[in-house]
Amino acid sequence: MGAKNENCSCSCSGVSTKELFIGGIVGGVIGASIALLFAPKKGEEIRKDLSVKDIMDNGVEKVKQVTTNLLNKDNEPYR
Repeated sequence: MGAKNENCSCSCSGVSTKELFIGGIVGGVIGASIALLFAPKKGEEIRKDLSVKDIMDNGVEKVKQVTTNLLNKDNEPYR
């Protein structure tokens, strides 16, 4: 067997952590840019769609509906 090199800080694939991090950042920027260029709506419309308040209100409403449905199923007799 070969000698272990305990000072080696690179992974088996030959890509360092720094290079991987930089690649992730660059890829994210490129992906976000492409998404913005090909978005089917204007920025103002997208911001309205992604309103945090609306998302939270819709989420709370869905949780209430699911809870009500589950509680109603528990009250039904078994068949």
